[in-house]
Amino acid sequence: MKTEQPTSIMQMALGEQWDLLDDIVRRHYEMAPGTASNVTIHGRMDQVFHSNIAKLFLLPGRVFGALVPYRGKNIPTEVRNWTRRDNSKSMFWHRVLQFPGKPQTEFKSKMEYAGGDEIIEFVKYGLGIRMRMSVKNGALVFSSAGYVWDMGAARVPIPTWAILGDAEIIEKGVSDDEFYIDFNMVHPLFGRTFGYSGVFSIQESA
Repeated sequence: MKTEQPTSIMQMALGEQWDLLDDIVRRHYEMAPGTASNVTIHGRMDQVFHSNIAKLFLLPGRVFGALVPYRGKNIPTEVRNWTRRDNSKSMFWHRVLQFPGKPQTEFKSKMEYAGGDEIIEFVKYGLGIRMRMSVKNGALVFSSAGYVWDMGAARVPIPTWAILGDAEIIEKGVSDDEFYIDFNMVHPLFGRTFGYSGVFSIQESA
């Protein structure tokens, strides 16, 4: 009897598009919830940006364990992803950025499959962002579809304009060993509010 292979969150959301991804991007996301797997990537952010209007969201954002409170260029960054045998729903994230002369900045979250082409990335206290997944020219594209607040018995929708706007993330292979990440948030009234970009490589995988 054939045993089904565990499926990653990203593969569930992409379906047949999974095979269209650049190989290095598939390697980043092939870990499956319910298994003990981990990937560590290293790189530098070309830029980490937030607008002046975004400053209003930085303090509450840090309360929820989200956002990055500093601006900068050429910022050393490490991202660790993992799944656990005792959790059949989540892929975990731990981002560490080292700004010159600043305390180490950490950003933790977990990602879950939400059905169809959607995932939700949650930070502290149940605040999450819904993202629709697609592939374009080999690149993985995250497109925001609103925020949610998971309160246990209820999941309350929050429109993107109520926070920092619409988000888009593009993750694209640039070589066999490196991939480029470009993340931007754009508010319908205030323009670009937050963003970062950089080149990364997978340093450890198990």
